[in-house]
Amino acid sequence: MKTTALSALSALLLASPLVVNAQSMEGDAYQTGPSFDDRWYISPFASYTWADEDRGTSDGAGWGFAVGKPINEWLNLELRMTYTNLATQNPADLSWSQAEDLLNRIDKYGYIGTGDFMIGDVGLDGLFFFSRGAVQPFLLAGLGAIQDDFECDYTPANFTLGCKSGSDWSFMAEAGAGILVPMGDNLSFRLDGRYRYDDNSGGYRSTSDFGDWLVTAGIYIPIGAKYKPAPVTRTFELSADTLFAFDKDTLSPTGVNTISNFARDLGETTDYNNVRVAGHTDPLGSEAYNQDLSDRRANTVANQLVTEGVPSNRISAIGYGESQLKVTEAECAGAGSRAALIECLQPNRRVEITVEGMKAE
Repeated sequence: MKTTALSALSALLLASPLVVNAQSMEGDAYQTGPSFDDRWYISPFASYTWADEDRGTSDGAGWGFAVGKPINEWLNLELRMTYTNLATQNPADLSWSQAEDLLNRIDKYGYIGTGDFMIGDVGLDGLFFFSRGAVQPFLLAGLGAIQDDFECDYTPANFTLGCKSGSDWSFMAEAGAGILVPMGDNLSFRLDGRYRYDDNSGGYRSTSDFGDWLVTAGIYIPIGAKYKPAPVTRTFELSADTLFAFDKDTLSPTGVNTISNFARDLGETTDYNNVRVAGHTDPLGSEAYNQDLSDRRANTVANQLVTEGVPSNRISAIGYGESQLKVTEAECAGAGSRAALIECLQPNRRVEITVEGMKAE
């Protein structure tokens, strides 16, 4: 029953991030690269084991090593190996329950042997991350094999069956939780605790299976250069009717607020190389007038961006007048009044801000 329950828990924890990823794939399809650090990594660590009482040993320290790969934003898969030496328990340290267990073992098997367990395990673990932020908590589950190498060091002379030494591989399952704390792009601190199930197929020291508790602390070292999204160019379109009064080149209070918010968002969320501001008008009025109005509006927006903190050496402004219409007068021929015509041509009155070399944080 214990084996079945742990196997089911491991399978559930391993499968859950795959379900989450499947649900989120559609939303991530536009990305040109992963939104998480997807490098292979190595993770050396120290461990401490609170041994199952049935082992008849003291608790002990050990060490281990893991090699892994982030599969998606929620899941890492890693191959993990651990070694621990659990030494013979001093008879003077036995609790009443342990002493009683030993007496029962004498009655059942006709011997009582003491010895050391040298334990080596290897398994495939899944780490299910709740976030990839400054502190990254995760659940873990794994399946694998464990080698119990038992060496007898004491057998009472009056028991003829003696003590069974030997080494066998057994089924292992693990489940637990931990945290990963990045300390830069190329190093993280890692801490986790886990329960390890060992079915003790060799029957050493006890016919029952074992359940140990382990805590590990180590470092997480990614291999290679961190992926960084390629710089992109994006164009943001702002309605001139939001920024200016009709036929004017002075920003309205709403326009000032709009440009201020844009500059703040630009500074907080991206790095960039250049910013180009382009002014556009509708075809009402003369071509020369519209060209001049678009120049003045573009410069007004550029100057406001500089006031809001955009470096002046990265910004330029140009007016295109009525040369790049989105809606023509012919398409608005059905307008019944000048007000209706002005409304129909509204999409032409715009300011486009093109940001070159944007890099996502």
